[in-house]
Amino acid sequence: MEELFLITEPNRHYGCRINDDIVWNGIHSILMQNELLQILIHTGKGSEITQFLYKPRDIDFIWHNPHELHNPALFTTSAGDDASPLFDHWSGGWFEAVPNAGPACTYKGAPLGFFAETINMPWHYKILQDDPGCVKVALWARTYRTPFILRKTLTLKSNIAALFIEEQLDNDSKEDMEYMWMHHPVLGSPFLDETCRIDCPDCKVNIWIDEDGPGYRMELNQESTWPFVKGLNGEKVDLRKVLSRDAGTMDNSYLSEFKEPWISVTNPTKKLGFGLAFDPEMWKYILLWQGYGGGSGYPWFHRTYHLGVEPWSSYQCAGLENAINNGTARTLKAGESVKTWLTAVIYQSDDQVNRITRDGKVAFAE
Repeated sequence: MEELFLITEPNRHYGCRINDDIVWNGIHSILMQNELLQILIHTGKGSEITQFLYKPRDIDFIWHNPHELHNPALFTTSAGDDASPLFDHWSGGWFEAVPNAGPACTYKGAPLGFFAETINMPWHYKILQDDPGCVKVALWARTYRTPFILRKTLTLKSNIAALFIEEQLDNDSKEDMEYMWMHHPVLGSPFLDETCRIDCPDCKVNIWIDEDGPGYRMELNQESTWPFVKGLNGEKVDLRKVLSRDAGTMDNSYLSEFKEPWISVTNPTKKLGFGLAFDPEMWKYILLWQGYGGGSGYPWFHRTYHLGVEPWSSYQCAGLENAINNGTARTLKAGESVKTWLTAVIYQSDDQVNRITRDGKVAFAE
């Protein structure tokens, strides 16, 4: 006989499991786990991920900045600058933003803030699957100033050290809408150090303006081929090498036209790595945000050490209006939807990565 409905086990302590009865630093949150990963998602704060923990080594890959994680609804910022709502409430977690990525702008009469609109706002959720072999949660949000609906599923499978993300963006209006879309995973200590190596397939590299103040080490407004770019004094800079926190630099490099859609960061000393496989139709660019102890003044004050490995639909980190002007903003026609995916994986090896696929498999160079 077919079951009337499935009964979940909220106290299950083995295999895949999910707990949505959590308030973390005042924020409603969800904890997803399997035998290898523990993922913390804040439904009350933009569905931001602030823990991507690899259990066998007790290493959390997410960078945490000096700000304490808190509920934006319970904390009033004192500044009125357009960037402060992001920086005052951001503790370093993995967020995503649509339709504006970067500084504030006005689009179709709507004032869009810095990385608006999906950060900080509460998201709805529903647990779709909860059994030892697989857990899956659906999350969705409707933007306030623009007519978008963003929905996604996060999935963990038994004994696979990968988070599977599938997403859909809807234009819930009778007008064509332009947008930027980006994910903002940032790696930090204790995983990140100066022994780390970045691997990716052949691709183009662009460096444009100085986006984070003085302290950059690469020549601006240049185009090159991975992995080498020109330094400020014309020297050859190898982007595969992660610098120490004492370097005091902060740079943004945009990678595009990938031979294959993946990128990885390996710590050979720890024999551990983080990788992304991504939908090449949506994520045309990977922004390497290289904060190696740099960034003077607000909001960094030379206090940060991190590496952002960020999928972007458009370039650069200068807002939707800029992306429209440079022709990289995407358009969603009235009433239409678009789907995309990402896979984030942890692996144990010090070898050079040769490929990462959507199913979370990692191949290494022989």
